[in-house]
Amino acid sequence: MYRFRGQKKKFSFREKLLLLLFLIIFAASVTWLIVYRVNAAENEAQMAALRASALSSSQVPSSSTPQPSSQVKSAAASSASSAVSSTVRAFPQLQAKNSDIKAWIQIEGTAVNYPVMQTPKEPEYYLHRNLAKQAESRGLPFLDVKSDLKKSKNYLVYGHNMRDGTAFAGLLGYLDKSFCKKHPIIHFNTQNGTGDYQVIAEFRSKIYRTDSKAFKYYQYADIETKNHFDTYIKNVKKRADYDTGLTASYGEQLLTLSTCYQFVKNGRLVIVAKKVK
Repeated sequence: MYRFRGQKKKFSFREKLLLLLFLIIFAASVTWLIVYRVNAAENEAQMAALRASALSSSQVPSSSTPQPSSQVKSAAASSASSAVSSTVRAFPQLQAKNSDIKAWIQIEGTAVNYPVMQTPKEPEYYLHRNLAKQAESRGLPFLDVKSDLKKSKNYLVYGHNMRDGTAFAGLLGYLDKSFCKKHPIIHFNTQNGTGDYQVIAEFRSKIYRTDSKAFKYYQYADIETKNHFDTYIKNVKKRADYDTGLTASYGEQLLTLSTCYQFVKNGRLVIVAKKVK
């Protein structure tokens, strides 16, 4: 039977149900996006306040007297160094806010500027939690439970690779050798002192099956012996995507950063650096 012009089409029950489902999904998606953005803003505000707290103890009154360019450059370098070292002086304040803060990591020119957490009883506690210990997708960088800041020769730190560029997303820049040349230093400070680490290698890996005999970088978070150290460096350099011209010898302190990188299933991007200052 033909419909007359102007006659409205009647939707079937199935069509109405599909439309209702679509509207529910759309509303849920919009709600999720709003909640995500609000949470992200709140967490960034938390981090901004924490960074300000870490830097507050190093503020130096500025001078209105003109200075030669050489003095300006020297002052800028001194200011940058002071800003980094201030986190060490601020550790009592930081740990008063959250006693799980064990270090602070920063890579100049990137968004990497975060406290590093460690929770021995629940190793991945901050995988999806913020500074206030609330559920949050990006979490916080955290130190492997086997990395002892007092004796381990390798500090292994994990962090998310977030699409919005936060957390450890900035590490993806090291896939490019030119980026590594421009950002060779990683600042890793603890309550025991400051640390400047120079990148010696970047490589791609994955999480392997437990019975696999492949090199598993994540099993080297507690390096203590020379043999263990040499084996680690040998495998790291062997898998590096490019040559930095640098290596490390037993006795030098290492810092390893790990983040997700889905070039394969369960893929990881790993940055290895050694302490130079």
